[in-house]
Parts: sequence; structure tokens; C-alpha cells
Amino acid sequence: MTNQIADSGVAAALNKDEKDLPFYLKKNVGFGVARPEDDLLHPQLNAKVSDDTLTETQYFGFDIPEENIKALGYIWHHPNLHLVTGGVWVFQGSKRNQLACEMFDIRTFMHDRVLDKDLHDYRLANGYGVKIIEPLKKHHVTYSDPDRKNSWDVHYEAVNDPVMFGNGKHFDQPMRAKGELMLRGRRYDIDCFTLRDRSFGSPRQETLNHLPPAGWTHGIFGPDFSFACTVFDAAELMPEWKGEYAVPEDRRIMGGWVIKDGDKRLMTHCAKRTVRDPVTLHPTRIEMDVTDDRQCTYHLVGTVKASCEWMYLTNMRNILAATTWECDGRIAYGEAQDGQFPDFIHAFMP
Repeated sequence: MTNQIADSGVAAALNKDEKDLPFYLKKNVGFGVARPEDDLLHPQLNAKVSDDTLTETQYFGFDIPEENIKALGYIWHHPNLHLVTGGVWVFQGSKRNQLACEMFDIRTFMHDRVLDKDLHDYRLANGYGVKIIEPLKKHHVTYSDPDRKNSWDVHYEAVNDPVMFGNGKHFDQPMRAKGELMLRGRRYDIDCFTLRDRSFGSPRQETLNHLPPAGWTHGIFGPDFSFACTVFDAAELMPEWKGEYAVPEDRRIMGGWVIKDGDKRLMTHCAKRTVRDPVTLHPTRIEMDVTDDRQCTYHLVGTVKASCEWMYLTNMRNILAATTWECDGRIAYGEAQDGQFPDFIHAFMP
């Protein structure tokens, strides 16, 4: 493929009208304010979107770093289709396939009557359940599978206010997770910082885009310092795809923020390089040089401790990677999600 074709393919993917872009390509340029009702479903906002892919999500997770354990709890609601996808996923170390994980129970087609109590207190057909104890502050998440001796019981408490994106349709929030995990009969204590997020009011079109991987990363060092961003790698740092794609620098960051000493800041620059395993294409290491809107800079180095893929969109491969982050001598735990598209996998998967 020539650079001219590569450039035009990337430009075509990124230069559409904002409303026609998939959620992972929408650019955030500011902050909004989260309200307690944003922890619930958004029927009035959703009613303005006729697209079948209209989406509302709720994401929780946790880490047990010393055991290389990563966990995800998720619901993905399609209001216009009256469908819910959701459940739990826990893995220890790196796995090639989601079904090889110690815990994977995500159901794809459930009628949204399972949310008849809104998000106040629901339980899916597979036993995954979430209760809002105090909106934007406290949540209780549970799951049980006695046949496989799998369960979790986790309480989440906010350590910062939510970071609402400028369009008012997505927020991230640093949390403290405490509880218990039973994994194939073995008990683990949970006590970690983590990030939860919510999205609503936007479609998630299953578009084929000629793009390099889009990476969502986050790390929580403590109540005083955390970050999250969705960023393409920087071509000047020589990713494996250099020459195949050309991402304009002003579209490198889709969205990013830093919380520093209680101050919420917009990420204005990020030069990221992801090292991927040449066989699996799983991320193994991430380095990022970040600048915020106060002109503070951060050098972040992430080391992947566990990884696996879940193709929740069948034409996009999403790798979830438990990541240990280092910055100025401090250590954080978080994750790096690597969204990989068919052209990239076709070109670079051995």
C-alpha cells in the first residue's frame, strides 16, 4: 500500500462529521459536569438517536497486581434494539482466547427487561449484578457461578468526582475497589484503585476503518494523581505500522485527562509508543510523554502483566491488558485496551 492510499484511508476515517464517527474516534475538547442521574439510564437523551447501534454502557473492573489478575464487569445496552450484552471476565496472566480465561461469562443477547429497575439494582441472566448505593459515589457489584467456584463481591467508592466529557455523553471516574474474588475455588482479597466509566446517547457503528490500533489507557496512582486517554501511537516513535498509516497529529488524541492534586486537566499532547508481541499482537509495553493544559509534563511507562482479547464488536479486536504504570518513581495499576482493526491484523498478524 502506498503512503498516498494510507493517508487517504486514515483521513476518510477521521474526517467524517462528528456524529458519524464511531465512539472511539470522537474527539473530546473539554469537560462537562456529571449529575447523579447520569448513573442511571438516559431515555430522553437516547430518544434523540434513531440508529440501531445506539449504546449505553456501564463498566467496572479491578486488579490484583501481585497475582497478575485482571477483571471486568460490563453491560452494553442497545435501547433501540431492546438488547443487553453483559457479564464478567477475569483472567490471570496472558491468554490467547477469552474462553481460556479463568472466568468468562458474558451473554450477548438478553432482553432489556433485565433493566426494568433502571440501573438502581439489576441482575443479568448470568448472575452478574450491580446496585447503586449512592449515585456517583458508591456501588456494589456481585457475581456467582457455584458450578465453577467463581464469584466476586466488590464495593466501589469514588476517590474523585467523575470526569465528564464535553459532549455530556461519557464519563470516567477513579474508584477504590475492595472485596473478595473466588477464582476456580481459590480466594483472593481485592483492594485497589481502578477506573469505572459510563457512555450513553451515542451510536457505536460497526464501521470498517483503515486505521492503526486505537489505545485506551488509564492509571490511578492515588486520589492526587490519575490519568486516562484514548490515543493512537506516534508515527515518529516507529510503531510496527509506520508507513502503512499516517495519523494527523491533531487527531492523535481522541480524548484524555489528568487529575493532579485535585485539579482536573485536559490532556493536550501525547506521544505514545506501544510495543506489541510479534506473534499475538498483544501489547507488552507502553511509553507515553504527556502534556496537560497547565503545561505540566509526565513520562509514563506501562508494563503489561496480563492480557486477553474480547471481540465485542466482531470486526474489531479489543485486547484488555492489566498494566503497571511508573511515573516519577510512583507506581500505579490500570490497563491498556488496544482496539485493533481488520486491515491492521491482516497486515501484521503472522
